[in-house]
Amino acid sequence: MTCSERSRVLRWRLGWLPGGKPKECIFHPYHNWSRRHAFDCLHVHHRLYLPRSIEDPISFLLNLLPLHKPRPTASHSWFTLWPILCTILHELDYYFHDECPPPPVDPGVKLLNWLSK
Repeated sequence: MTCSERSRVLRWRLGWLPGGKPKECIFHPYHNWSRRHAFDCLHVHHRLYLPRSIEDPISFLLNLLPLHKPRPTASHSWFTLWPILCTILHELDYYFHDECPPPPVDPGVKLLNWLSK
């Protein structure tokens, strides 16, 4: 993981992303950023191919991250999901700070390189 990806993952896990203070969504001015609103606003369930019955899809996937290098067959889905997850956290970080995010450069490539070796 790059430093910025690690920072976003840690801030999500600590509850600091989207942020502790109520702040209006730049897309929906009558809604404040919250985890639940972020899931709807950024279409997280759809983008991660997860059912809506999973309450927190980002934490759900972070809990599934391998602690040790898995077999190639067990790591196959991460090649699809990890770049999407990194992009969602990247967008959320920028949107919460009222900025349009630049396209992320090779999101999640370090983890994917580790999994493919």
